[in-house]
Amino acid sequence: MKRLYRPHPNDWDIGGMERFYARMARRGWQLEKRGALFSRFVRKEPEEVCYRVELASSSGNFGEVQLPPEQIQLYEECGWQYVTGRGLVHLFRAPAGSGEPELYDDPRQQADTLLGLRREARHQLIGACIQTAVYLLLVCLNWGNRTADMQITCLQAPTLVPLAIVLMASLLAGALHQVISLRRQYRRMRLGQPLDRRPQWGWRTIQVGFWAAAAVCVAFLLWQATGSRTLVPGAGQVGPCLVLEQLGEEGELTSLPVRGNSESVIRMTPLPGGRWWHGQEVRELGSSQVSLFQDVYELSSPQAAAKLGPVLAQTATFAWGLEPVEVDGLDWVVCGVLEAVAVRGNRAAYITLLVPAENDAEQRATLMQALTVLAQQWQDLA
Repeated sequence: MKRLYRPHPNDWDIGGMERFYARMARRGWQLEKRGALFSRFVRKEPEEVCYRVELASSSGNFGEVQLPPEQIQLYEECGWQYVTGRGLVHLFRAPAGSGEPELYDDPRQQADTLLGLRREARHQLIGACIQTAVYLLLVCLNWGNRTADMQITCLQAPTLVPLAIVLMASLLAGALHQVISLRRQYRRMRLGQPLDRRPQWGWRTIQVGFWAAAAVCVAFLLWQATGSRTLVPGAGQVGPCLVLEQLGEEGELTSLPVRGNSESVIRMTPLPGGRWWHGQEVRELGSSQVSLFQDVYELSSPQAAAKLGPVLAQTATFAWGLEPVEVDGLDWVVCGVLEAVAVRGNRAAYITLLVPAENDAEQRATLMQALTVLAQQWQDLA
C-alpha cells in the first residue's frame, strides 16, 4: 500500500525533514519518492531509521541539479543507503544506532552545500511576497469603491476575511522563517559548529498559533453551514420574511428563468448574536411572473440594525433611486421603484419586488404595500 503525505511546515528545514521521514518510518511508512509538496511512502514494518539530507549543486548548460554518482557510491560504501532525491534535496538512510559516520566530518565543508538551498528559499520568499502583493492589489481594486459590499460580506461570513489573512500571513512567515533558519545554520557551520537538528520550538509555537486561528475561522464557517436551514415559501410568514401570498399573489411556485438559479426558497443562516435570511420566491401568473428577493438580518442590537440600513441602501442595484419614505411601524425606510430597505428594532431588510405593472407608479405602490405588510409582520413578532 502506498500513500502521499505532506510534511508539516515545521519540517521544511534540513533537520525538520530528517526528523519527519524518521518519524514516518517509526509509524511503518518508508519514504519512496519525494515531491515538490507531497512525499510518497510505502507501507512496511515500523523501524528506527536515521535520515540524512545531502544538497546537490547545479551543473550543466541548463543549471541541471544532480548528485554525482561517485558521491552516492561513496556514501553507500560508508553505510548510507540512497533513497530518493528531487531538485537540490537528496536523502540517505541508515538503521538507527548502526554507528554509521556522518556525511561530513567538517561542518565548514557542509556549509557550502547550503548556498543553493538558501538561494531557493529566498526565491520562495520573494514569490510569496509578490503573491501577497498581487492579492492585496486585486482586493483594493475590487473593493476600493465598494466598501458597503465588503461590510455586507463581513457580516454574512465574519471569519472569511480573517481566514484569508491568516493563511497569507502563515505563507509569508513560513518563507521568512526558512530564509532566517538557513542563514543561521550557514553561519553556525562556517564557524565549525555542526548542523543543529533540534526541533525549533519557537517556530512551532508560532505555527500552532497560525493553525489554531485558521481552525477557529473554519470552525465558525462550518457552524454557519451546519446551522443553516432551508425553508420553502408557503402560506403565511416564514420568520421575519415576506412571502408573495401575503401580498395577494397566489400563482404557482416556480424557479427563476435563469440557468443555474435554484427554486423558490428561503435560507436561514446563523450569525454571531443573530440570524440572516436570504430568500427568493417566483410565482407564475399566467404568462407573467412575480418575483420577490430579500435579505433580512436579525442582529444583536437596534444600534447594529440602524447602522446596517444605510449600508444595505448603498449596495442596492438602483441605489441612486432610493428615497426616504414614512411607513407606520418601521423606524427607517428608503424606497425606489423596485427596491426598498427597511429597519425596525434589531431587524433590517433589503427587498427587491418585481410585478407585472403598467408603470413605475403602480410598481412602487405594490412595493410600498409590501413594506406595510412587513411592518405589521415585524410588529407581530416583537
